[in-house]
Amino acid sequence: MATVMKRLVSMAAVAVVVGGCAVRLGGPKPEPYNTIALRAAPGATATDVANTVKAAAGDILLLVADGDSVWFADVATQTGLALHGPGLTGGPGMAFYTRLKVLGDTTLTVPITAGGRLHIHDALFEVSEGRNLDLMVVSFAEASSAREGVRALLNYVATDVGGTSAVLIGVTAPSQAVSDSASTLVRAAFRNALDCGESSITTPAGGLGMTLFYGPEARISCESARILPGSPNSIVARAVVGR
Repeated sequence: MATVMKRLVSMAAVAVVVGGCAVRLGGPKPEPYNTIALRAAPGATATDVANTVKAAAGDILLLVADGDSVWFADVATQTGLALHGPGLTGGPGMAFYTRLKVLGDTTLTVPITAGGRLHIHDALFEVSEGRNLDLMVVSFAEASSAREGVRALLNYVATDVGGTSAVLIGVTAPSQAVSDSASTLVRAAFRNALDCGESSITTPAGGLGMTLFYGPEARISCESARILPGSPNSIVARAVVGR
């Protein structure tokens, strides 16, 4: 874990230098995106999800759901956002919806040293020339240990995610206890959108189905976040990809 953390800190340091140069040279303006991380409730229809996205004026959706490929495609049709996925590695499907140009995507499982595996759907998008945004959904459903699961996740990020990319990660877990443990550990490397803005968000009973993280802070920031009324399994964050 310590080695991975050092690598992530080094990535952030490089990003600070590059970001500083961009400011001095009059680089591109920051780009804000209303980003939704949603674990669809059992039995939710594509229309239910689409209405949630529309209510939040969502630009980016990280979605975990039990629907089939037709269901996921219907969400895209109703929202007007392009579908990337669904990634199917066993269990619920994972997908992204955006208007950004996709540069590549993959769905995979990552073994955990203590046993079990992570399910990951990962895609890289172009914000503008020289600026990329990496979206990830990570399921801890088969993680035997939250700590070892986070270790596997951070190893994956350190070795497979470019150091110049902004990153948004949606983490879903089988229980609140696993979610809380994983969230506490992931915060060592990434900021939790629940804590962005002027005050922390108190999640309602029965939520949150997916936690949203962002980083490095030299590349991406969070202006505000909220839980949508009537949709306790979703968080909407105003994420800003910097210069």
